Amino acid sequence: MIDNIAVGKTIAKLRQNKNMTQQQLAAALNVSHQAVSKWETGAALPDVQTLMALTRLFGITMEQLLNGEVPEDRVEPAKQPSPFDEPIQNIGNFVNNIVNGIFRPQKGPAEATEEDTSDDGATDAEMPQSDAEYEDAPKAEPEAADGAEAEATEELEFDVQRLLQMAPFMSKAAVDELLLENREKLTAADIARFAPFASQECLEKLIQSHEEEISWDTLRKVAPFLKREMVDKLAKSASKGGRCVKRAAEQSGINTDDIGRAMQDMGQKIGAGVEKAIRKAAKLGEGVANEVTNAYNNLVDSARQKESRAAALRRAACERALQDEKWEWLADHVPEIKDEELLREIAQKANGLGMHDWVLEHLNGYADTRTIDAAIEAGNWGWLGDHVWQFEDELQEKIARAAAQQENWQWLSTYAEQISLEHCADEIGIAAYKAEARVLASQIARHCMSDAQREKLADAVAEAGDFEYLQQMVDILSPEYIGRMLVAAAQGKDWDRVRMFVGSADQESVEQMMELAIAEGNFDAVDLLDEYL
Repeated sequence: MIDNIAVGKTIAKLRQNKNMTQQQLAAALNVSHQAVSKWETGAALPDVQTLMALTRLFGITMEQLLNGEVPEDRVEPAKQPSPFDEPIQNIGNFVNNIVNGIFRPQKGPAEATEEDTSDDGATDAEMPQSDAEYEDAPKAEPEAADGAEAEATEELEFDVQRLLQMAPFMSKAAVDELLLENREKLTAADIARFAPFASQECLEKLIQSHEEEISWDTLRKVAPFLKREMVDKLAKSASKGGRCVKRAAEQSGINTDDIGRAMQDMGQKIGAGVEKAIRKAAKLGEGVANEVTNAYNNLVDSARQKESRAAALRRAACERALQDEKWEWLADHVPEIKDEELLREIAQKANGLGMHDWVLEHLNGYADTRTIDAAIEAGNWGWLGDHVWQFEDELQEKIARAAAQQENWQWLSTYAEQISLEHCADEIGIAAYKAEARVLASQIARHCMSDAQREKLADAVAEAGDFEYLQQMVDILSPEYIGRMLVAAAQGKDWDRVRMFVGSADQESVEQMMELAIAEGNFDAVDLLDEYL
């Protein structure tokens, strides 16, 4: 007979070894994260098709999965971000490539003679000596690949579906490399499907390169795999009717449209002279790179100043509208406001006037306590679920407590892992357990509680005499806690409880229980404990 609890522990161990959260595993298998939670707590067993998918994902056999034989850990090392990923560095690399391309040999190796070669390895023939000579230089014709090479290239052509099938068995670094090399062949839906197997850094770059395609649905699917700060920025941009703003633009404080216009303007200003600049590159070395860099910096500074003046005027208009309480005008222009401080000022005044519905409709994440109270009182849990992650931690905990008081366990099961429960996880977990929502209690215990909070829940479970449920918690409780609990049981001569949990107790507690068993003359207990000394 299949042991649900043993299978659940195996799935949990394999998931942790692969550095995956329950949400990431659920996305990889196309199931809900509640289903994963039920498997890992032993409350349910995956169907046969899902079991097969798990064996493929973790690279094990069905027998190993069902018997709890966890192979050696294969934890992927975290990829360190490169300091050269920023857009300005990319532009510098681009210019470098242009300059380096001037020195790249145009002749075959056999054509370059020792006498032609200069000190830096370039031949005289490789370096045009005048504008006319550069213009007259013949262009190299690409070599045609033979039939075998062409066929091999066709066979190795990037295939999204095949890579998706192989991704669970590849390192994140390898997946990242293939995705970034072929980003133009991906769709937003493809990015969401690869999210469990790519690094956060890679996902950010893919999303930035497909920003026009990113929808709320795609953002919802990739959100569990991104840093909360990144999700905040993307969602705020989308909620205000704008596109997902690129990270570089956010960091520099420049509107992306202005960057585009600035780059176009730069192209026009440099355009006529760019060929001449390249021709001079061979003679001037780094000089041309400095010229391009200075031109770019001047244009970006100009764009920044222009954006700053425009932002000041827009803010002045909004402040005057707020002063005159022109709420209809503000409602029309809220999506255009990028200044978070100004949005908070508008929300604060609207809430002060009791305009909670207006705030809910137009300002979403800038609601305050009164707005949230109104949503809770009205039972507007759908809205709360959509926006709870935008609130401060204190407000998130307030909403979670309200959900527990109303016994809205389904809502908590859906959002518990996405919000802060730092100060109330034990309170909500115990309430869920007492209300028979035990799968939720396990979910919160595993993903939201500190060690001290887990011990509070375990105390409540032990007090209820529910040792079967306590067995499901053993792997997340410390050996010291188990030991203290069993020493107390041994002092009360409850050796049945000792027998159930002694394998998870710490050594010092086992020794104390051995002393109690000897003093009592209970040699069955002595033999039991001797196995664990």
